[in-house]
Amino acid sequence: MADQPKAFKGLLVRTGATDVSEARNVVIGRTVQVKKLWKEVYAGSIILLSERRMGKTWMLKLAIALKPKWAVPLFFDAEGVHSAPEFVWQLNKKLHDSRLIPNTWWDDIQDWFRRFSQRVQGAKIGSIEIPELDTWGSLLEDTCCHFAAKAEPRKAVLMMDEIPFLLDNIIKKRSPDEAVEVLDKLRFLRQTMPSLRMIFCGSLGLHIVLQKLRETGYTGQPMNDMAPSEMPPLSPGDAHYLSGCLLLGEGVPCSDRKEVARAIAQASSGVPFYVQRIVNWMCDQQVKEWSPKQAGAVPMELFNADGDPAQFSYYDSRLDQYYPADIVEKARAALDMLSRRAAGMQFDELLNLVRHRPKTLMVDSDSFLQVLRLLRDDYYLIHKNGQWRFKLEILRKWWFETRGRLAL
Repeated sequence: MADQPKAFKGLLVRTGATDVSEARNVVIGRTVQVKKLWKEVYAGSIILLSERRMGKTWMLKLAIALKPKWAVPLFFDAEGVHSAPEFVWQLNKKLHDSRLIPNTWWDDIQDWFRRFSQRVQGAKIGSIEIPELDTWGSLLEDTCCHFAAKAEPRKAVLMMDEIPFLLDNIIKKRSPDEAVEVLDKLRFLRQTMPSLRMIFCGSLGLHIVLQKLRETGYTGQPMNDMAPSEMPPLSPGDAHYLSGCLLLGEGVPCSDRKEVARAIAQASSGVPFYVQRIVNWMCDQQVKEWSPKQAGAVPMELFNADGDPAQFSYYDSRLDQYYPADIVEKARAALDMLSRRAAGMQFDELLNLVRHRPKTLMVDSDSFLQVLRLLRDDYYLIHKNGQWRFKLEILRKWWFETRGRLAL
């Protein structure tokens, strides 16, 4: 059931994340999902799953605004962190700013990092012996203990956004071993602290990071104690409501606001970010009055606009950035072929078409199936009723416009 009133309310287009204080008013269509999330978190830690631009961060801010009495949540953005020690430092800083750890512990953390930054562990400065430093792992363990104690008798909930980027940064800047240590330490904390809950989420799939670690010989299952929780696109009704609210708030002239909003909802595939981008584009055009047909055609304008204002190219460039080199060409070939048909294709037909491409001429069925499964886990594709197809129609259309119609 859609969770919105009948009449549109005026909202403005936003390009960044919202604050907790504003979440109740600006996050549309996620109240039921938030109630489900808190029910799942009460039972245990979870991984919040969805494709990019679905509004995971916005929903977590709404979850904090609607937190139940038993929860003390902390939202922590880990994207800009590049090492395990920095992770401990930034997490403690966020906890301290939120008054969720004792001041005495914050003083200890600051002292540790002053000594750590000197990089003289076990050495001497003149006649002064510098003691061995505790490891970042022990500090992280103590940090979570302090957070849990501060939250008692409620449960401490660490909402860690962009955790896959944190791990990928550590792999690139430090070592795969350090990334493994972070994963294993977080799992240890979940298993040994009954009052601690964790929520992992991010726009880079955790399965991609784990694949990189497995290539180095890692065989662990560091998140098999965390239940997956999928975040779907907005329902048609909620996407329609969000579209109408933005049209009203931005003062976009429409022949029929309800019908124009309905066209935007369909054209956006229910992705909140694309609803925002479509309405923002409409605001900038010199159109006397928008019709539903004109609004529905805006994504094509965005596909070809200078500067890629809707950031669609990310879906192509991220293949080179995060996928193993031997998979990239197979993945692009699959996406190229599937973009040509909205209804999708059966595996054998798709494999046959991919084998007609010079760069994937010799692809075998087993390895190609693994590629399709990777694209499914990464939310490019879905597999239903024997057919492989794009999950989002707006992404299929962009891919076809950019690559699928070309003889590559």
